[in-house]
Amino acid sequence: MKNPVNTLINHEFLMTNGLGGYAFGTLEGPSARKYHGLYTVSLTPPVQRRHMISKIQKRIWLDDEAIVLNHDLRAGTQEIESTCVNFVHKGTIFQTYQQGNLMWHRELAFKYGTNELAIVYEFDVPQDCFLEMEPWFNFRDHHETETPDMSLYQGAFTEDEGVLKVTDGAHEVFMKSHGIFSPNKTYTEESWYPIETRRGYPDLEKHISMGVFRYPLKKGANRVEISINIENLFSSPDSVLKSRKDRYMTMVEKTGFSNASIAKLVQAADDFVVYRQNTGKKTIIAGYPWFTDWGRDTMIALPGLTLVTGRYEEALEMIEGFLSKAYRGIIPNNFPDEGEAPMYNTSDGTLWLFNAVYHYYEHTKDLSGVRNLLPDLISIIKHHIEGTINDIYMDEDGLLNTGNPETQLTWMDVKVEGWVVTPRHGKAVEINALWYNAVKILMALTEATDSKSLIASMDLETLSEKIRIGFNEKFWNEKTGSLYDLIIEGEPVDIPRPNMIFSVGLTFPVLEPSRWASVVSYVEKSFKVPYGLLTLKRDDENFHAHYEGDLLKRDGAYHRGTAWGWLLGPYLEAHYKTFKDRKSILEDLNLAFAHLEEGIHGSFSEIFEGEAPHLQRGCSAQAWSVGELLRIWWLLHH
Repeated sequence: MKNPVNTLINHEFLMTNGLGGYAFGTLEGPSARKYHGLYTVSLTPPVQRRHMISKIQKRIWLDDEAIVLNHDLRAGTQEIESTCVNFVHKGTIFQTYQQGNLMWHRELAFKYGTNELAIVYEFDVPQDCFLEMEPWFNFRDHHETETPDMSLYQGAFTEDEGVLKVTDGAHEVFMKSHGIFSPNKTYTEESWYPIETRRGYPDLEKHISMGVFRYPLKKGANRVEISINIENLFSSPDSVLKSRKDRYMTMVEKTGFSNASIAKLVQAADDFVVYRQNTGKKTIIAGYPWFTDWGRDTMIALPGLTLVTGRYEEALEMIEGFLSKAYRGIIPNNFPDEGEAPMYNTSDGTLWLFNAVYHYYEHTKDLSGVRNLLPDLISIIKHHIEGTINDIYMDEDGLLNTGNPETQLTWMDVKVEGWVVTPRHGKAVEINALWYNAVKILMALTEATDSKSLIASMDLETLSEKIRIGFNEKFWNEKTGSLYDLIIEGEPVDIPRPNMIFSVGLTFPVLEPSRWASVVSYVEKSFKVPYGLLTLKRDDENFHAHYEGDLLKRDGAYHRGTAWGWLLGPYLEAHYKTFKDRKSILEDLNLAFAHLEEGIHGSFSEIFEGEAPHLQRGCSAQAWSVGELLRIWWLLHH
């Protein structure tokens, strides 16, 4: 049966290794984007990621006829043969394919915490025949699309070990298998990536074949093993696969939840938790395939990804790791992919850290760990009161003023070709909800740890009350029963956005309780869609129904209509606090869980188009989207 390419590209798998590396592709096999590839590794975890092996092309020879078992897309391809009949991701990726009277299985997994990838194939054939496996190599930055220079690539096969070594002079990869290797260095045909076409990026490239592995197959069941590493070190494939299955079972059992969708999200959470080499601590990849670790994303995702899943030590590691890189009371917003110095262009990431610390305390009651964090937390509050980088300072009304017309410091942070797409300098509604939340958290934690003497000179009780009064006076829009999104130089900006939901959906809500129902209902009516919240009302002249085209067009839509999955978290929390309607929240969660069978199966996407059917866009797996679903599920059950 043939399926449209547009159907193919909306169903993907992801296998990660805890270091930033991954195997990523479509369920059917053909690569549809530059990031799709069998073997991508991080040279300086979790950054400097290199695409190494694009795929392994497979052919069965029956009576001198070559039957191609996995296809590649050529420019303009409209449909392909569908052969994947089963997909299971429970620690390992296990797939079943059928093509005519041929059936085969593929099971793969990384050995966690290493770059070793194990693959086991099982082929059921109707007669004696031969199998050819042809690896396609392309050593490049995973963000780029390029045809490699064949002259740089050299291969050497060690027959007694069954190991093929391929190098381009700067990088090398080892592939171990028991097949007979026949060398023949050639270019492959040109691969086409339709997702890159849609995104306005280069969409064609060739790869290099160094030759083929050949295996005789007997009638009936046959097994073929392949191991890949950037070192000539290998475990048995069976031990790698078993270790990942055991890891999955342990993670799911640790949560105590039996819901099948939650089990998928617990496994998805593991994809984002990675080791950062330059801090020696764990961090969170913001999204696959292209993001690195971001301060804001890490702190928002942390409660769901690590605390709900019982990974308490790693949660504390992440908090400590970002605090160790703080500058004048601001944690890094981003660690670039090539390992440059961190960027500090954020006004909210540091305030989200307070929220993460409080959740850590709630889950663990670790008074000692929290007490050790207090000096840094106190310093952060003082820096915000006195003023710090990025034009961040507390105004006379107690509210935080941040940035200038040239900056993009909130989560709506796009700046492209000098254009700040969503200007939000001044007093942003969620920044001040987070500011109040942070001050109240510091008060609560110093009391819990018997450390109130540390803040005795700060009079945070008076400050928090000042913030609360100022917020409710300045941001309340009596005409609409909602909140202004922004105040610039004392004047409210009447562009309704979903950010008002944070005034209710945080641990310490700043909004007057009598106004909760009005604000939550306004957000539900104006912004709620099945997989998230829209970023503008549909009747706004700048509302973008679709997210497509080149970078400029996509960035123009990113926070102007596009729906974001992570916003379900604060919305559902605010709704639950306000209306105590548990049934409604569960219905919304189950509606969202339908997306676990789209994009990267078992994970949750970054963004969705503003117009129905709200197609998945952006990263196919996003940390804070997954984390917030897990956090709300936990909230409902505790």
